[in-house]
Amino acid sequence: MWSWKVLKSTAPTSCKLCRNLTSAVKTKINFNTKHLKNGDALPPYNGTLRVYNMRFCPFAQRTILALNAKEIDYEVINIALMNRPDWIYEKSALGKVPALEIKENVTIYESLVTVEYLDEVYSNRPLLPNDPVQKAQDKMVVEASGGIHNLFFKLVKRPDSINDENIFAFRKSLDIIQEQLEKRGSKFLYGDVPGYVDYMIWPWFERLIAFEGVDDRARIDTKRYGVLLKYIEYMMEDPAVSQYIIPGNVFHQFHSGFKNDLGPNYDLLC
Repeated sequence: MWSWKVLKSTAPTSCKLCRNLTSAVKTKINFNTKHLKNGDALPPYNGTLRVYNMRFCPFAQRTILALNAKEIDYEVINIALMNRPDWIYEKSALGKVPALEIKENVTIYESLVTVEYLDEVYSNRPLLPNDPVQKAQDKMVVEASGGIHNLFFKLVKRPDSINDENIFAFRKSLDIIQEQLEKRGSKFLYGDVPGYVDYMIWPWFERLIAFEGVDDRARIDTKRYGVLLKYIEYMMEDPAVSQYIIPGNVFHQFHSGFKNDLGPNYDLLC
C-alpha cells in the first residue's frame, strides 16, 4: 500500500476537523487562512516575510516549500484569485501568486524568482548546488516537467481537449525525471535531501496522485516508473512537503468548482 494514501482518502471538510488535521503537524505557520477577496482590506504588515498565496496553487506551493525547507519564519496571506482584491496588483503587477513581500512595499513575484531569491539570501539549507553545471542541469529538469503541468491543467479544466501530443509530452516528462533519478543514484534529485529541483516539480506529483483513478491518461504506470514512484514516497515523507499536503478529495472539491457558475471554494481548509 502506497504511503500517499492520505491524498486519496476522504478528508474532513469542517473547519474544526481541518484545523485538527493541520495542528497534527508541528508548525507555527497558518497555511489555511481565509482567502481574501475584492473589498477585503490589506492586513497590516507585521514585519516578517509575507507570502501572497492561494492554498491550491501549485506555483505558489513552490515558494511555500522553499520557506518550509529553510525553516524561515513567514506569514501567509491567501488570495481568492477569481475575485481578487485590488491591492494585490500593488504586490504583484499581474495579480498572480506567489508574491513575496520582503519588507513593507518591497515585493518580488513569480515562483522560481522567489525561490532563487530565498536561496541566495538565506544560506541555511541550500536548495541549489554550487556547481554551475549541476545547477543548470537541475533547472533543466524543472523545465522538462512542463508536460506534467500541461496535462494536469487540461485534466481538471478541459479533459476533452487532451490529445496524443499531450500524453506523449506527459510521459516524456516522467521519463526524463526517472532517468535523472537513475543516473544520479540518490534518494532525491538533489541528493540525500530534497533541493530546488525536487521542490519545484513536486506540486504536480501531489496533484497527479490525488487524481489517480479519475483519468487513466494521467496515471503513473507502476511497472514503467518504479523508481519514480519510490521517489514520490520519499518526497511525501519530507517535512517541508508533508506539512502542506492537501487530501485528495479536497483537491477534487476545489477543482469541481470551476465547472459551475459559483466558482471554486477557496476556503475548504480554513
